[in-house]
Amino acid sequence: MHFNAEELEKKGKLVKKDDRYEVYDVEMSNLVLSLTKLFPGKATSGHYHEESEEVYHFLSGRGRIKLGDKEYEAKAGDIFTVPKDTFHQVINTGEEVLKFIAVFEKYEGRGAKLKAIIPAAGHGTRFLPITKAQPKEMLPVFDKPVIQYVVEEALEAGIDNILIITGRGKRAIEDHFDRSPELEQFLEKAGKHEMLKEIRRISELANITYIRQKEALGLGHAVLQAREFVGNAYFAVLLGDVITSPPCIGEMLEIHRRFRASVIALQQVRREEVSKYGIAELGEALGNGVYELKDVVEKPSQEEAPSTLAITGRYILSSRIFEPLARGERGYGGEIQLTDAIRRLIQEGERVVGYIYPGRVFDIGNKLDWIKSTVLLSLESEFRQEIVDFLGDLELGR
Repeated sequence: MHFNAEELEKKGKLVKKDDRYEVYDVEMSNLVLSLTKLFPGKATSGHYHEESEEVYHFLSGRGRIKLGDKEYEAKAGDIFTVPKDTFHQVINTGEEVLKFIAVFEKYEGRGAKLKAIIPAAGHGTRFLPITKAQPKEMLPVFDKPVIQYVVEEALEAGIDNILIITGRGKRAIEDHFDRSPELEQFLEKAGKHEMLKEIRRISELANITYIRQKEALGLGHAVLQAREFVGNAYFAVLLGDVITSPPCIGEMLEIHRRFRASVIALQQVRREEVSKYGIAELGEALGNGVYELKDVVEKPSQEEAPSTLAITGRYILSSRIFEPLARGERGYGGEIQLTDAIRRLIQEGERVVGYIYPGRVFDIGNKLDWIKSTVLLSLESEFRQEIVDFLGDLELGR
């Protein structure tokens, strides 16, 4: 196989393109030959290669390459070998496009755009009787149902291929994201054009697929239903009844790109609440709130909990997670737990990092969080002053 840089760009598969760079890949049996065009003043996101070395050959332009805690000037003709498990990043310091070729072993999901899984099959028992006839994911928070916030969070992060896992009694979710010709016709005749525009926008938000979880066997079992949809790639999981403010999954994607690992969002909870969550045990600090994870435990007792850092309902996971899930091992509550499968990955040497998310997390299956989220989002709306005045008039605490 013979290529020059121009042929590689023409014949390679465009796998990344944004305001920073363009990346073209040619895949061989077990190697990838990758050409990057890095624009002036820009830098690659940087990442680790845990399992193999990587070779960088600079073709044109001027820049720098970071290798671990060292940094080197890079110009046309320079070749660098990146050792295994070494963070590396390229920065363009010149005024022209910096071109370089990287050669490395294939890895999971290379060039694939992440898909998102939104589990929405739970019964919503904490919200009965409201959820007797409607899904908890359709509970209104200010002016939208919960699940629309979740879908929009994925879209904001650039994920537009979404699978929603539903169950019996969840048809309202599909109807919400579907076209409604009768309603659209009514709004058009009534001259309510802004409302019509919003209704059509909802139905065009994303490419959404649905699959039904026939038995309620736990979150792990729900995620397992997505195995064929995901294929051999990393994927995002956003729980359908959890809102993060500001949106969390976009930050997690940046962490995933840097470390090329599974990422779990974490938040501190009170010690007396640990038995409600999956709890993480931290390992080495990696900077900016990111840590290696040594272990995760589903709903431990206060005495057994390794920390007070709870899993918050946002994940980026390797497709290898399906292997332990498929074994069907039952955990807490007699269910197939996603936390148990993550624990198994860690024990088998898979890299999983935890991100201590600094924003707000609202579990809408919890009545208090539902009220708090509505208050917070209303205070961010055009009704802010009226809400502030109303709360002030209540003379709270008196």
